[in-house]
Amino acid sequence: MRNIKTAAACLAVAAMLAGATPAQASGASAQASAQAAQDTTTTAAAKPSKWKVLKTMKYSGPGDMPLRLGEYKRNKKKKMVGWGWTKIKKKHNIKKYSIIEWLSQSPNREASKIPKRYNLTGYAHRIKCNRGTCKVVEQRKMLLVVDHTMTATGDGPSFKYFGAVTAYCIGSTKCPSWVNTKFRPKSAASGATVNGGWQYAFTYKPKK
Repeated sequence: MRNIKTAAACLAVAAMLAGATPAQASGASAQASAQAAQDTTTTAAAKPSKWKVLKTMKYSGPGDMPLRLGEYKRNKKKKMVGWGWTKIKKKHNIKKYSIIEWLSQSPNREASKIPKRYNLTGYAHRIKCNRGTCKVVEQRKMLLVVDHTMTATGDGPSFKYFGAVTAYCIGSTKCPSWVNTKFRPKSAASGATVNGGWQYAFTYKPKK
């Protein structure tokens, strides 16, 4: 608001220096204030809340799991921090909602050391097949962290719990690109997607 008033005052002074009457200058000031206020409102409206629920997913725990927009930014100590979909996508290279939903339905659900948090796991496999023989050449254990802390911040009047905190491939900061390109919801249930001599399987138990 202070910036709006300053801009309007500067415009009024400029108008008077250019030969405008005080009344004309006052009108220019009011118009500038209105325009600046509109620009500020538009900018604020264009920026979505980090608490926004992008998708509500089926969950192997109680109720449904919200996936919020979240954030991933540099804090005052210059360290990158964050949570939610923004962190999952930017830091850990998981780019499909369907992967998060697949993990959220995992039967492998264990309580975390942090109260009201749960870890859910699944396995992504890259398999090479040759003359009827198939071998797992890369296996990635994937983990989703869900927080059950209740919060009134978000969509609608009802309380919703926090939801997905983060998801990643254990042992690396970023999941390999094939996790995104080869994942299909149906293949997660059937076990494999065939592509030439390669298979890509997404299961809740590791394959040998």
